[in-house]
Amino acid sequence: MRSVETFIVDIPLRRVHKLSRAVLTHQSYLIVRLTTADGVQGIGEATVPGGPWWSGESVEAMRALFLNHIAPLLDGRDIFSANAIMAEIDQVAYANAALKSAVETALLDAAARTLSIPMSGLFGGRIADALPVLWVLATGELEADVAEAQAKIDARLHRRFKIKVGRGDPGDDARRAVETASAIGCPCSIDLNEAWSFADSTRALAILDGSGVDILEQPLPRADLPGLADLARRSSLAIMADESACSTSDMIAIIRERAASYVSLKISKAGGPSRMLAIARMAQAAGINLFGGTALDSSIGTAANIQCCSTLPLAGGTELFMPLLLADDILEEPLVYRDFCVDVPSGVGLGVTIDEAKLRHYERK
Repeated sequence: MRSVETFIVDIPLRRVHKLSRAVLTHQSYLIVRLTTADGVQGIGEATVPGGPWWSGESVEAMRALFLNHIAPLLDGRDIFSANAIMAEIDQVAYANAALKSAVETALLDAAARTLSIPMSGLFGGRIADALPVLWVLATGELEADVAEAQAKIDARLHRRFKIKVGRGDPGDDARRAVETASAIGCPCSIDLNEAWSFADSTRALAILDGSGVDILEQPLPRADLPGLADLARRSSLAIMADESACSTSDMIAIIRERAASYVSLKISKAGGPSRMLAIARMAQAAGINLFGGTALDSSIGTAANIQCCSTLPLAGGTELFMPLLLADDILEEPLVYRDFCVDVPSGVGLGVTIDEAKLRHYERK
């Protein structure tokens, strides 16, 4: 490796995005860029949705950890030794999955560009040229969500939706989700981000069962796998694990408890593409459906997730929608969304190129 660079960028959203424990008007990203001795660049992205509430990581802390403890490990290293480098990083830094994901993604991007192949080629190649992508409804208002969903359907961008709930009374949230799904007339899931207790969840299930809502994502705290398993037995809704499924050890526990029938895959929470794919293979072996999740990634992180997800059979599609919610893009050529899908970039590496002027415009000074 000849050089490493980092950039913190803050990109505004097109509208407010309400999660159970955060209200977002912008999203922050740490961009890692590596340059090899041959002048080949690799890029990766570290992000957490709305700040450290989700995993304890923040872009500011990740940048300090990278510069002080990880960057020295990369000096002079061969980009084709990603496994060894990531193992050394694990010895230096506990956890910090999003930062490790950015580093591994940059290494793999540079390696694939050197070989003149898409990053998916490093994992056996893609099995799809486009991935179904849902839209996340998160205004918190029934009328606004319904109008937004209809606009997405009319534009042939999305025909499946996820409704963010968890900020209000569980019964009210459940009823709003049912009314939204009914008004849209399309399949919908709801995502709690750990906001409900077991009692809240069982009360809400009485409202949700038999409605247009078919998937319940992470209603309980991530450690409560017995609770998730109990809900799965009680309800006609499928249970999706997100915060509960961040590692291979998590997947062992989910499989043992039979706690979920879907798992949300994200390179940022797994610690990189290789570890995400390991989680995916475990889920496949246990008959658990795969879903391509998002940590509200920019186009860079979204492209990395697309490269990985394109190699997998995704029974649940993806939610790799975030570039459409951002008010601007930092790529020279945006990702292509059409016919209810997002195209898999066909270029080398991640298949995307940073717009240097946009990067500098949104870089935190």
